[in-house]
Amino acid sequence: MSIASPPPVLRSADGALLRFDGDALVLSRKTEEARIPLLAIACIRSEGRSLAVELTAPSGTVAAVHRVDDVSEAAARLFAEAVNAVLPPERPADADGSKLVTLRAVTESPQERDRRRRRRWGIAVVLVCAGLAVAVAARGVWTFAFMILLIGPVGALLTAVGADMARLRYRSRYLLRHGITVEARRVGETSVLGGEFGVFVYTDMHGVDRSLNVRSRSATVQVAYHPDKPGVVTEHGSRSSRASDTVAALCFLVFGLVVDATVIGVAIGSLQGMYPGY
Repeated sequence: MSIASPPPVLRSADGALLRFDGDALVLSRKTEEARIPLLAIACIRSEGRSLAVELTAPSGTVAAVHRVDDVSEAAARLFAEAVNAVLPPERPADADGSKLVTLRAVTESPQERDRRRRRRWGIAVVLVCAGLAVAVAARGVWTFAFMILLIGPVGALLTAVGADMARLRYRSRYLLRHGITVEARRVGETSVLGGEFGVFVYTDMHGVDRSLNVRSRSATVQVAYHPDKPGVVTEHGSRSSRASDTVAALCFLVFGLVVDATVIGVAIGSLQGMYPGY
């Protein structure tokens, strides 16, 4: 039986998410994802701002229950009504529904980890620059306080970009020397930050197809991936492109460090009273 109007997605305050997925419910948490087939569900109860998914259980045993707390009361009620209406009538009430539930560990992808690290770095930089600006303003040096607040994050951003580019260049150099080189085939196109990239797919030593974006119009490109981490890959670019990437990384890094040093020097000088009248 199908649902005319799909149930809402329930999202709790702690990040748990419960959604309807055809013949099962999917309960996602930070470290684990549970897929609960409809055949394993005895009933779904809306309990105010909580929703309980009770599984079938043999007679005389306590039924397992999956709960999602701190959700919208109206959404929980609607979700329970919609899913209860389509539970399969032929499901055995005395079966152990917990044996039908499949669990999958949720691991953070490298992209998610990089985004989290950049977000924390950005917050730390803004807080440090704001603290320095407040301290300098307290000494009456308002001009330099505004300069620190405005230019400080720019210098930190340039430094971070240069350091990240240098890290990628080092990784690329390592993979080209010690990685496994294969041919990747073009399967499509994509746009990243306004730039057009080709989507290429390569097959690692385990037979797994993996993709990467390369700024190339060729039908195939050569790539090198890490033998222990097949998802870590780099393109075999030309020697001139690798040299230009290295120069760009050094320029960003050096200029960012110069700006950082200038901001720190101005802050120290202002706190020591070296710039009266500013």
